[in-house]
Order: sequence, then structure tokens, then C-alpha cells
Amino acid sequence: MKGLYLHTAAESAGQGGENQWLTLLAKKGNFEVMTQKVTRGATAWLYPAENPGDLEFFFVHEGEMEIVLGENDVRRIGPGDCFYTQSLEQNVLMRCLEEALLLYVSTCPAFDEQDYWQRELQALLKRVDEYDHNTKRHSRAVMRYAVHLYEAMAEELKDIELEEFVVAALFHDVGKCNVPGSILRKMGKLTEEEYALVKRHPQDSATILRPKYGDRIANITLMHHERMDGSGYPQGLKGDEIPLAARILMVADSFDAMTSDRGYNRVMTFQEAAAEIVAQKEKYDPRVAVKLQAMVDNGCICRMEEAER
Repeated sequence: MKGLYLHTAAESAGQGGENQWLTLLAKKGNFEVMTQKVTRGATAWLYPAENPGDLEFFFVHEGEMEIVLGENDVRRIGPGDCFYTQSLEQNVLMRCLEEALLLYVSTCPAFDEQDYWQRELQALLKRVDEYDHNTKRHSRAVMRYAVHLYEAMAEELKDIELEEFVVAALFHDVGKCNVPGSILRKMGKLTEEEYALVKRHPQDSATILRPKYGDRIANITLMHHERMDGSGYPQGLKGDEIPLAARILMVADSFDAMTSDRGYNRVMTFQEAAAEIVAQKEKYDPRVAVKLQAMVDNGCICRMEEAER
């Protein structure tokens, strides 16, 4: 891919030679040297610099990651490998397979902005986890499934960047922090009054996210319980009134709900859940549903425990 230069440890020898935390080691003008810790299972991204001449260099000290250069071009990198970007023309997805420690050198100021962004996300994740640990597990799983679908449909998703979509997917249920814990953890069927309180969470999620992350992220979270036939909530939107990013999130959200033990449901296999979503053409975008089923069939979408092995 133009603008991305990847050097593995083997190549160098042949020549003779849901959390990311930054530590600033040295700085002079716009030149910064940092270490970056990336937790296992985290999704990160590289994106074009404002100044095409700026360079960002990464050396893998510990751990294992993969860089997605294209649909059929995924590179694994580990200790001793390095890569850098210059004149990058599009976003590049990265996934952390084993907790990693990177040396990160940049010729453009990056530390302050990224450190603030990461601390804000971590504070929000902590808030969700402290209130209900299962909501955090669900949110991480939904984010992973949704990112796979985003990648498969990226050409059609022109109105939202991957990093924005990741935030929307990861925090789509943050509004559940406003639902009484006794209701959220209830094993039996909810009363009408209890269900009405739960149905407020998309609006509450949007309200929490909008001031810090903007309208695009907030609106996707607001719509993740809408349905193509207008039977969803909170606005009862139909068809093209629901943007594609929100349709992807609703599929990923329903898929995890169907395949997770919530104490009151029959847990479906991944194949059963995908088939169920495909069958409900009136509720889910058939294009997204078919992509999900294909990814389940080829093993691209699997349980989080399997993905982290």
C-alpha cells in the first residue's frame, strides 16, 4: 500500500541488520519519541497525517499485531519488526493479537491529542465496567463484529471514519448506566415499566457521547435499536432513514445478544444466529446480514475467546 513501509525482523537480518497508553520519552519541536502499550484484542488504526511529509515510525518491542492492508492482505508483525508511514493515502486497520509494547517516533505532534483521546475512552470504559461487567463484555464483542462488517463494506461507508465507528460501537450501550442495576441484571421477563426504562438507553448513550465525540458518533448509537420496517426504537425509523453504519451496528448488537447467555434466553450458535438475522429481511438490511453469514461461515467472525487465543 502506497505510503506504508513494512520491514520484518527477518528482512532486517537479511540486510545486515478497548486500551492504548502512551508515554512521552523525548520531544524537540515537532519530533516526539514515545512508547505505546496496546492491550490484547484492541483495535487501532493509522490514518493520513495533515502534512504528507510527516513520518510516523513504529518498532515492535513486545507482543504480536496484524496490519490489514487489504481484504486478502493481512500482515502479522512481532518483536523486532518495524513499520512507518509517510504520505499515507487511507486509513490502515491494526489489531493487537498479544499485548504489545511499541516504540513510536513521530515528526508531527501526536502525544497530547492521542493521550487525551485514550484517557477519555478509558474513563468511559471504566464507568461501563463498574456499573455492569456484562455490558462491557457485550460492548467489546459488538465492536469486534461491527468492525469486521465495516471493513467488508468500507466502500459504501463514506460518511464516517473507522475510528469514529469504533467509538460508536464500543459505547453504544453506555446509556445503560442510567438504568437501575436491579432491572439491568434481572433474570426474568421485564414488566412494561421496566422495559420502558431500558428502551431509553439509546437516547441516553447519544446524550453522553454527543458533547465529547460529536453528532456522527452519537447518532449511530441513537439508532442501534431501529429496524428496517420501522418496528424499532426510539424513533421508529424505516429503510433509508437509517444510515448504513447504524444498520451494521444493529446487526452486530443483535448477533451478540442471540449468541450470549443472558440468563433468560436460548443461546444460539453463530450459524443459527446469522441464519436468523438473514431470514428477518424486514428487520435487518439484507446486505449486512449476508456479509455477517459469510464471515461466520469462513471463520472471520468467531467468539471473542477464540479470537484472542
